[in-house]
Amino acid sequence: MFLTPSDGDRIARELKATIGRDVNIMDRTGVIIASTDPKRVGRLHEAARRVIAEGLPALEVDAADEAAGIQEGVNLPIHVNGVCEGVIGITGPAESVRDFGTVAKKMAEILLTTMVRQEQRAMMRQARNLFIESWLFDREPDWQAMALRGSLLEIDVELPRRVAVLEGGGALGADELGSSRMLQLLEARLAGSRQTLGTVVNRRILLLLAGPGLERAAALVQDLCREAAAAGLVLRGGLSTVSRGAEDLRRCYAEARIAARAAAEGTVREYGSGALDRILQAIDPSVKRDVLRAVFPPLPAREAEELRECLALYFRCDGRVEEAAARACIHKNTFRYRMEKLRRATGYDLRRPRDAALLYLALQFQEEQENPAKHLDKDPAGK
Repeated sequence: MFLTPSDGDRIARELKATIGRDVNIMDRTGVIIASTDPKRVGRLHEAARRVIAEGLPALEVDAADEAAGIQEGVNLPIHVNGVCEGVIGITGPAESVRDFGTVAKKMAEILLTTMVRQEQRAMMRQARNLFIESWLFDREPDWQAMALRGSLLEIDVELPRRVAVLEGGGALGADELGSSRMLQLLEARLAGSRQTLGTVVNRRILLLLAGPGLERAAALVQDLCREAAAAGLVLRGGLSTVSRGAEDLRRCYAEARIAARAAAEGTVREYGSGALDRILQAIDPSVKRDVLRAVFPPLPAREAEELRECLALYFRCDGRVEEAAARACIHKNTFRYRMEKLRRATGYDLRRPRDAALLYLALQFQEEQENPAKHLDKDPAGK
């Protein structure tokens, strides 16, 4: 890494508070980038330049050298992972500050190493968060590239997972302060877990649960809701069924969103046939009619039936296009063409989790309208 002025300033201030002497921090070129004597910042420090150029373990400057513009003191290299990142100088008579020099060098190296690790953790956390967003929301992901990218981040994309969505149900959950608290809560909960992933997107906590957590996923998410309540956040959660590979995770996200919207504040609802029945019953009939009018535009009867059959097959096969095409006895490209016709007709794209969730609900509302006596026994996607 490169020693930055902000890093140097932090080191200089903390060291002066400890040893009571002026401290200079020089970068790899010997330029003073931070100092407790601000007027020296930006100048070339000749002693530091020599320490770096000659690989010296230390260089002391006495009062006689001050005529050349160099203040007396002790200068030592700062090493991190075996690389010289700069030089630290302690101002004062060499015999008075010599003992401080070794201590200051070690403290500077510890501080800088800590900063490097914090930066690496932050970068890894950001990279994993961006990966989760790409996994769930990219329009046309390259799944082979996603698997490789995941492996570089130590994420196994093929592991069976359940998706949990936690949404804010109160005022604190709907502002930036709420989002910050959500993130802190999530990081504390996931500390030390590699394959259970989490992030905050659009003020929602997203959890991708894997491994032993699958068995106690509901309890874990409910615990998170309780911890949030203790921190002043009112949340409600939804939990999906188990995924069947990387591409299937988007279906699970849609399930979790549906379940979360039906959950009461402070509770977690699992997605499933029984939960789905309760969700359907909880929605006002007028809302269902409005959704149908908004999602399914007027179309010729044959075309409308074809598109709804395509939609139902897509969900029945958990988004696996080849399997859905085989069940429909058509080529997979023909099935994709029908999916594109559906997108053009409705304005909703099955590849987007939010749109898929709405289309799934609309399909159920349509079946309920056509078969009111059967809709509680079997949902139209055959789940």
